[in-house]
Amino acid sequence: MAVLVFPDGLTDCAGLIREARQPVRKQGRKDMTGKIDSHVHICGEDLYPKWRKVIAEAKKKGIEKIMAVCPGPEEARQAVAIAGAEPMVDVAVGFHPNHVLRVSKEMWEEFEELVHLPQIKAVGEIGMDYYSYETVVPQVLQKELFVAQLELAGRCKKPVLVHMRQAAEDTRRYLKGHLKTPGVMHNFHDSCRVMDDFLDMGMYISFSGQILEGPESLREAVRKVPADRLLVETNSPARILDSRCSGLGEGEYLSLIVDEICVLRKMDREELLGAVSDNYKRLFSVDSRN
Repeated sequence: MAVLVFPDGLTDCAGLIREARQPVRKQGRKDMTGKIDSHVHICGEDLYPKWRKVIAEAKKKGIEKIMAVCPGPEEARQAVAIAGAEPMVDVAVGFHPNHVLRVSKEMWEEFEELVHLPQIKAVGEIGMDYYSYETVVPQVLQKELFVAQLELAGRCKKPVLVHMRQAAEDTRRYLKGHLKTPGVMHNFHDSCRVMDDFLDMGMYISFSGQILEGPESLREAVRKVPADRLLVETNSPARILDSRCSGLGEGEYLSLIVDEICVLRKMDREELLGAVSDNYKRLFSVDSRN
C-alpha cells in the first residue's frame, strides 16, 4: 500500500485547548451515573461477531457509554451502524501507528469523509509506537501519519485518542507542535512527570487494567491526575495477565478497574463514576440520553 503525502493547513482551535486546561467547578450530583468505557475495539475480529452480546452485558453491568475505537474505515462503518441501533455507542476512527504501511490513498480519502459524520466523536487511536515488534514501522512514517491526523482532527474540531508506547518524548514533541483540540492519552501507563506534560496541553488521562499490575509510578499517576481529567477504559478485548481478570466480561473487567482507582485515590465509587461521566461528556460533547 502506498503511504500518502498528507494535506497541510490548520484551523486555529487553540481556544478548545485553553478551555480544556481550565479546572472544572465541582457541582453536586442529583442522580446515579453509569460507568463509561472510553476505549473498546468492539468491531475488531474478537468482539464484532458477538457485539450484541457485548452491548447487552454492558447494559446489565450499568455501563452508560462505550467508545468504539476503529483502526480504519471498514470497522468505522460497522461501528457507525451499531451506533445507529445503540445510542450508548460512540465511535472513534483513526490509523494506528502500527498500521501505517497498510494505509492507501483510497483509505485516507474515505477516512477524511467518515470523520465528519456526527457519530464519529473522535480521531483515534493515533500516535507513536517504538516497541520492538516483528515488523517495525519506520518512525518517520509514523510521524507523518500522526501529524496528518492531528491536523485533520484540528480542522474537524474533534478530540484525539493518542496511543503512546515507548515513545513519550516524540509523542510529546509532535503534540506540542500540532495538537489543536484536546484529547485523551489512551491506556496511559507512564509516570506523573510524563503525565503532567500532557495535562498542560489540555489532554485527559485514561487508565486501563494496566493499573492492576503496573509499577508504583503508574499507581502514583492514578492518585495525582486531577479528577476533571480522568477517564477509564478496558481497551477490550485486551487483558492483562492477572488471575483476577480471567473469564471476566467487559463490564466486570471495567468494574475491577474502577474499584482499583477508587482504592488508590481513596475516592467514593459514585463520586468517581460521576467525575468520569462528566469528563467524557464534556470532552466528546455527547448527550447522555439513550
